[in-house]
Amino acid sequence: MRGSGYFVVMFFCFLVFMGSTEGKLKMGFYSRSCPNAEKIVQDYVNNHIHNAPSLAATILRMHFHDCFVRGCDGSVLLNTTSGTNQTEKLAVPNSTLRGFDFIDRVKSLLEAACPGVVSCADVIALVARDGIVATGGPSWRVPTGRRDGTISRTSEAMNNIPAPTSNFTTLQRLFANQGLDLKDLVLLVGAHTIGVSHCPSFSNRLYNFTGVLGSQDPALDSEYAANLKARKCRSLNDNTTLVEMDPGSSKTFDLSYYRLLLKRRGLFQSDSALTTNSTTLSLVNQLLQGSLNSFFAEFARSMEKMGRIKVKTGKVGEIRKQCAVRKKKLETIKMGKIGYFGILIIGLLAFMGSTEAHLRMGFYNKRCPKAEKIVNDFVKQHIHNAPSLAATLIRMHFHDCFVRGCDASVLLNTTSGEQPERQATPNLTLRGFDFIDRVKSLVEAECPGIVSCADILTLVARDSIVATGGPFWRVPTGRRDGLISKSSEALSNVPSPFDNFTTLQTLFANKGLDLKDLVLLSGAHTIGIAHCQSFSNRLYNFTRIGGQDPALDSEYAANLKARKCRSISDNTTIVEMDPGSRKTFDLSYYTLLLKRRGLFQSDSALTTNANTLSMIKQLLQGSLDFRSEFSKSMEKMGRISVKTGSNGEIRKQCALVNS
Repeated sequence: MRGSGYFVVMFFCFLVFMGSTEGKLKMGFYSRSCPNAEKIVQDYVNNHIHNAPSLAATILRMHFHDCFVRGCDGSVLLNTTSGTNQTEKLAVPNSTLRGFDFIDRVKSLLEAACPGVVSCADVIALVARDGIVATGGPSWRVPTGRRDGTISRTSEAMNNIPAPTSNFTTLQRLFANQGLDLKDLVLLVGAHTIGVSHCPSFSNRLYNFTGVLGSQDPALDSEYAANLKARKCRSLNDNTTLVEMDPGSSKTFDLSYYRLLLKRRGLFQSDSALTTNSTTLSLVNQLLQGSLNSFFAEFARSMEKMGRIKVKTGKVGEIRKQCAVRKKKLETIKMGKIGYFGILIIGLLAFMGSTEAHLRMGFYNKRCPKAEKIVNDFVKQHIHNAPSLAATLIRMHFHDCFVRGCDASVLLNTTSGEQPERQATPNLTLRGFDFIDRVKSLVEAECPGIVSCADILTLVARDSIVATGGPFWRVPTGRRDGLISKSSEALSNVPSPFDNFTTLQTLFANKGLDLKDLVLLSGAHTIGIAHCQSFSNRLYNFTRIGGQDPALDSEYAANLKARKCRSISDNTTIVEMDPGSRKTFDLSYYTLLLKRRGLFQSDSALTTNANTLSMIKQLLQGSLDFRSEFSKSMEKMGRISVKTGSNGEIRKQCALVNS
């Protein structure tokens, strides 16, 4: 290796080495580079927080929301990133955050003392702690050395920040995704002792809990609910009134929030959810039996733990000059150092990466002309041996596309020691992996290394629906296979049978799908089946203290309890989602929705919004043609975040990344 080539290799090795240094947080990280940094922050907080003490709660919340999206990297502060991307600030969970100007003023003081040294991520972490201490709350250690992120996306905030409507399962999943356990969940939620909330975060519990106007959450203390309706949130449309989350004690960081939980007076559904699990309920009781100092000590440990979530250190990220704007980096590659040949290679790689970068009909016409016929023939010959596979294969395609795009990541067994998507709860009842493998083996025998597993899954899903009497849709090909599969991402992105309308709308919107797509794609439930555990809470424990979902038709519920799911612990019985018509791809699923006989809470949720309810009626009246509209939505879904060109790979076996 000679000349410029050797220099290039050494240069990149140097960069790798540099990126690995200073890779951990530590106490007093700035003791040499900016020795007064932490004092500057603390002095400003002590001098100004008393002008607006409620800022302590909102900046702590800002820190929480920041850490739950891409780690504690200050990404919640960014105004814009590349192109037309909407940032975290604009996401619904962050629309009521305040204190950005407070952070900016602290940052300006630090920049004056030590330009380009202290990150915005560390500023948030320090201000959050110092604000709580200054208003009488606990202190905790804040090791520093975080660097600022360069990416901020509203969709990721929607996916990762717990919503006030979250149930226990969702809370547990979202915290576990960040490496936090149930103890952390109970302790960190304890910050609600100084919290305030706008009415829209909980008014559905007062006025529209079951989707029927006037219905109230039976898990909420009736006297408390009546008081809220009379004095605070006087209508479902009140978007401005603020309500204390710990009334009578909202200015004191204490244990009274937990006492309210036991009185069924937690303001959010997510607050009440802590009492629905025996472990978290026990933790709440232990805190109340202990001292305030014990609570402070445990809260401090969880805060320090949260502050370490996926931090960027060393050379990862940047140190912003202004917290709302990315640092402008102009990296110039000098021709004299890399040489003409190096530039030529880089340019060639860029060109190659951009070729064939779109899906198209007949993508394999030249390189594997029989590919689609091989798939179609196998499906036609074998799907009738197990016609129920059509439903599970289209569900597999759906679950695949909702996690990292339509890249067959759902088929992988393992990647880099991670638990793959297949092992996530939403995918445990998927079948048909061997069916996909058999198709792949036939295609590999014809054209080795040409046709992706992602395209095979998409084609098999379509062809199996057609073969069992359902609609046809176009499947442009050219997808490539993903290299990463994470169970946690499936939990975050795949809609749950327990989701309400807001969650469904968010998850679909994150994938570029609208309400029409939501209604149409849910229509595949016309041939669906489900295990009892996906809906038995609606029969036996809807209010979390027993009880049945009032939004579910009582006669239908009684039939399910008598003939299908005879106990809440039934994990094996399978139930048709469209009884009497499950083998026919038709409109009867929508007819059942209007009769309050949708099996899942997520099915019933489609009737709680005026727009989706109107679409259901249009489908049933024929002003929207179900089959043609379903086909359009399926083709649209099949294009979600696809990998093309030189991204990803073409797997030899669908369950394994190539060696």
